[in-house]
Amino acid sequence: MLSKSSRVVLVVLAAAALLAVAGQGNAQQTYPTKPVQLVPAGSPGGGLDIHARAIEQALTVEKLLDKPFTILHKGGGGGNLMTSHLINQKGNGYTMGINSNRVLLNELMGTIEYGYKDLTSVARLTTEYNCWAVRADSKYKSALDVLADLQKDPTSVTFGVGTVPSNDQFNIMLPAKQKGVDYRKVKIVAFDAGGDAMAKLLGNHVPILSTGLSEAINQAEAGKVRILSVSAPAKLDRVPNVPCWKDLGIDVAIYHWRGIYGPPEMPKEAYDYWNKKFAAMVKTKTWKQSLDKFELFDAFLTGDDFKKELAKDYETYRELLGTMGMLKKGKK
Repeated sequence: MLSKSSRVVLVVLAAAALLAVAGQGNAQQTYPTKPVQLVPAGSPGGGLDIHARAIEQALTVEKLLDKPFTILHKGGGGGNLMTSHLINQKGNGYTMGINSNRVLLNELMGTIEYGYKDLTSVARLTTEYNCWAVRADSKYKSALDVLADLQKDPTSVTFGVGTVPSNDQFNIMLPAKQKGVDYRKVKIVAFDAGGDAMAKLLGNHVPILSTGLSEAINQAEAGKVRILSVSAPAKLDRVPNVPCWKDLGIDVAIYHWRGIYGPPEMPKEAYDYWNKKFAAMVKTKTWKQSLDKFELFDAFLTGDDFKKELAKDYETYRELLGTMGMLKKGKK
């Protein structure tokens, strides 16, 4: 039988344990206790800034934001400034960045020593898709017609793109590879940007353009160009008569995604909190209206699934950059 003093000790220990558990629960419930910094890897008014503002708007309007965002732009260096900023915020649950696949490309090209494995992959949010576009008077009626010419002679068709390396370029190389074309020989001309590339297509400087769907869709609706293919995994309601690569028997889907990253060793409470918040946000009316407004498509993945897709993209880019002679890291 316990003595009176022993019973007192047990009561004290039990009370302390309950207080500790309660304290942990309160700590989880109180995150965030201050504003969270969201860092677009681009300048004000650019695509990543638009994403940051759309996130802030959806979370605010739908009353999902417990503490306000502060937006800090880290443009320049193709996204490297944002990556470096997050690396220097190790363990900080109050700062996150938003970037595209440049996180993968920059590391592989050796412009920065850090990559997606050094950051915390929080969520993939949106994507744009690529397409092949020709002038309305082009002899090409199908992407398969173009590929048939490339199978005969990989140098027979010249493609225009906005920049290299890019998904515009990969949207040529991967389908060509699938059809047995020596894609290393395909002629690809890079222009300053998507809009400039479209002008070159309309001006008959190149016979075919690989570009973002949003760059081509208005011209298609105006009857100036014909869209031959889209890089989505399935047909899009936005362009219901345009086949995706899989419709053409080519197992290719290319996402020009935007995702959220946290610093290295982002606290689990912050990681879990934002995974839940973003999962709720992408279902809201406000968010869906922003996607429609900016010609974006839902591509939501939570952190773990996002990281798996990043690993797949990393290997694809590693192979393509190696072929192009642009690979600096990850050589085998």
